[in-house]
Amino acid sequence: MTSIPIRITQPPLAPNSLPTWEDQIRALLPVGQKLLDNWGRPNPSEEEKQDQWILGLAMLAGGYLGHVYMDPKRPVFVPYWNIALNQGGPNPDYIYNYTALDPEGTYRISGFRGTTRFTEFSQTHRRVFHELEEARNTKPITNDLDQLQLGPNGEFSVILSPERPADYDGDWWQLGPDTQSIIVRRCSTDWRNEVDARIAIERLDPVETATWSDVSRRWAELPEWITGMIAFMTDLVKWYKEHHPTNGLELSKKVTQVGGLPNQFYYDGIYQIDDDEALVVEVRIPQPCHYWQILVADDRFCTVDWINRQSSLNDKQARLDADGILRVVVSKQDPGVPNWLDKEDNKWGILQMRFNRAKEAPPAKVTRVKLTEVRSHLPSDTPVVTPEERRQTIAARREGAQLRTFW
Repeated sequence: MTSIPIRITQPPLAPNSLPTWEDQIRALLPVGQKLLDNWGRPNPSEEEKQDQWILGLAMLAGGYLGHVYMDPKRPVFVPYWNIALNQGGPNPDYIYNYTALDPEGTYRISGFRGTTRFTEFSQTHRRVFHELEEARNTKPITNDLDQLQLGPNGEFSVILSPERPADYDGDWWQLGPDTQSIIVRRCSTDWRNEVDARIAIERLDPVETATWSDVSRRWAELPEWITGMIAFMTDLVKWYKEHHPTNGLELSKKVTQVGGLPNQFYYDGIYQIDDDEALVVEVRIPQPCHYWQILVADDRFCTVDWINRQSSLNDKQARLDADGILRVVVSKQDPGVPNWLDKEDNKWGILQMRFNRAKEAPPAKVTRVKLTEVRSHLPSDTPVVTPEERRQTIAARREGAQLRTFW
């Protein structure tokens, strides 16, 4: 028997009553062309085709974890977006986890808080992504571990249900009537030294486990899981290209409509520069601000490899200038400054910034310059980062990223 909790039905299933292996695999075959069509790159090269198909393979792996294996009757938290499952513009500071729920169920979430900046649980109205829409999950119910009573070792326990259980006076979060799943964001700014939260979930109301018919149905939905998620994110980038500035950065007009954190200001823009050019981003950090971060992603909302490249910076990693302004340089070539965002070989893509629990959203200024002119747009005391210093920074970044619990 597999590790999926299964209830054997009586009488036994009739022969050939469920799709065969060949049936399920055959349903996946059109996915590759659908992914290329949605991406919309004219005459894609062989390398580009392989890149898009590998993304589809990653979402297939995520679909097994998050949809085929996942049973809201016996939920567990599984990996959602990360360096291997790179979709949705993953914030490198977050460890994303996912579980499916039934909105009428009663659940207990328990564990240990850890020492990271925050751990938030957002209730979502979907399990499988569909087409990008104007308003989906506009203000997801979001809770934070710091709302709870913590034990001396950071332990916690909270009930999640439609109504508070009778005669229960412990920590309780309301389960929304349309909730189908939860996305967890465990935020760390010091990847090497902070300890991620440990979390578990248990369903408390008595329900029977899934049947092989349930699992087979979820397996049959894998093509939609793959194409739905990738198309949603790719179309979101296309929407930004139409409605947000190119080589600019402004308060997002979309992310709060489709499920971003409700306590966070998001900025989005498109970068599109030549290999000998750079963008200089300048923004005043609001005070107070619980957490802030900036990243670069490609034209499918896949964050540029943050383990082997400096493609993101947070309030622990970045350097603020003496005037309190954050100045970041986006480019392919290393400009030799601390706050470099490596866009890799991407011709264009997404530039995204977020301020968590800030009271204001200061405007950002973005200037397109030649790489040789970058320092004329920065304070004179901006340090020079040598190739060896950059190598050491990337080595430390690579170690810190792997020390987190993203599997």
